Amino acid sequence: MTTTKAVKNVPPHPMDSLLRTERIPHIWCPGCGIGTVFSAVISAIKNTGWDPNSIAVVSGIGCTGRMAGYIRLDSFHTTHGRAIPFATGLKLARPQTKIIVVSGDGDLFAIGGN
Repeated sequence: MTTTKAVKNVPPHPMDSLLRTERIPHIWCPGCGIGTVFSAVISAIKNTGWDPNSIAVVSGIGCTGRMAGYIRLDSFHTTHGRAIPFATGLKLARPQTKIIVVSGDGDLFAIGGN
């Protein structure tokens, strides 16, 4: 007995150039707003026309912090509450780099705001 596996030819997504497609499907729960935020960030990056080699994404921890791992750009996953200080240091070290920070409420307001 032989089995055959159906092969689906899925057309490329318009944002594939900015996605780490090998990591999809993502980890976020259905109905979670992070997927919508992620899509907005990817669209904004695409619409700016910035060179992907001149962009770095910095993230904190938790579900929101996982966004950096799905974007095909230089990305940095920092310790809890330290995404903004890390991004500041990165900008000081490489002023020509455009920095995007994605982080959750705990990272930015509860712990990261100190």
